[in-house]
Amino acid sequence: MLGVVIWCCQSTGRAIIWCADHGDLAHFDGFPPRTDPIVLGVGDLVDVEVQMLGSVRRCARLRVVEAGYMPEILDSLTERRRPIAAA
Repeated sequence: MLGVVIWCCQSTGRAIIWCADHGDLAHFDGFPPRTDPIVLGVGDLVDVEVQMLGSVRRCARLRVVEAGYMPEILDSLTERRRPIAAA
């Protein structure tokens, strides 16, 4: 599934992914030891395999499709001031 990185930590490699299905955010715990880590950035378009572990969506696999695909994503999300209507 495609998604966009909306938060990442350069020191740990962890990230939060907004997935194309608009479900719960997916958590990426970083790349396994002894692999060449890929540096993720906010706005990167990624391809992820998502698994539910308990009540949390986790990325089982992550591949960068396009770095810097949507660099304005964080600003777009933080500028949203209008409340979302309840169903």
